[in-house]
Amino acid sequence: MAEQSKTPVMNEETARAFFQADAFVKLAGIEIEKITADSAVITAKIGPQHLNANGFVQGGMLYTIADFAFAVHANFLHPTTVTQGGHINYVRAAKTTALTAVAKETLRSGHNTLSEVIIKDDQDQIVCVCNFNGFVKDVDVSQIKRMTKEEQ
Repeated sequence: MAEQSKTPVMNEETARAFFQADAFVKLAGIEIEKITADSAVITAKIGPQHLNANGFVQGGMLYTIADFAFAVHANFLHPTTVTQGGHINYVRAAKTTALTAVAKETLRSGHNTLSEVIIKDDQDQIVCVCNFNGFVKDVDVSQIKRMTKEEQ
């Protein structure tokens, strides 16, 4: 099967409006910085509520920003995509004031999409390397555009 193109199915404004409904991400202080066909850049300012007992960014926060980066990019390219699996490699403890996650699709084949997400700290040091597998559902993009317009 041939690899499918990376042509977005919605514009950045529609994607941002769609993800405004993610209450957990809002609560965690995670924000979309940029979305293109090549990547999604997601950021978070880190506060005391994000730290574990050792004073480092809690692993759940790192996984959340990685999963959200994957979701934003995958759904920008192929709505509606849901995570089937994710693997995170914690390569250093994160003692930082900010995180940046960059998601890039590595393969799209049929209903599957694979992506890599790299998370860096405020010193541009890699904190985590993550891999996600998503299932791309057959959904009419106009349904998503209608949903986001109705909520505004």
